[in-house]
Amino acid sequence: MEIRFVTEKDDLREISGIYEKSWKKTYKGMLPSGYLKRIPEGNWADRINRFGSRSMVVVSGDEYIGTISFGASRISQYEGLGEVFSLYVLPQYTGKGIGKLLMDRAVAELKALGFSRIILFALDRNLVARRFYERYGYTASGDLMKKKFGHKTVTQVMYFLDI
Repeated sequence: MEIRFVTEKDDLREISGIYEKSWKKTYKGMLPSGYLKRIPEGNWADRINRFGSRSMVVVSGDEYIGTISFGASRISQYEGLGEVFSLYVLPQYTGKGIGKLLMDRAVAELKALGFSRIILFALDRNLVARRFYERYGYTASGDLMKKKFGHKTVTQVMYFLDI
């Protein structure tokens, strides 16, 4: 198993598949089922390295099994903070420590970039992810963000980690 930065040689559609499979399993019952069913193959391929984000993957043999994207916060009110934009692991590999390995690498990279605080957002109903972040050391800030998916507006909880 290897954790490394995404390069131009990587298959971005395969990496996007991690997002797609994770969303469809994890967010079932949290986001509208029609919205989840309509996520097209390759939906995230052109967004993996957007907005100055840095993305890493976990590769086992020829299979991409996890990915994380991070960088400077994209939200103006949190300027100067690092942000973990996304962390996804294929459903069949969750609970095996891969998310922690990815988070460890992202935190180290953000620290090396000079950030002393990292934020991230989790759906308020995604208790599995929220427990993971809390066990890792993140603290819910009390800040909430609303986001619309299809016809449903959901609440995201902001977490922070001082590094």
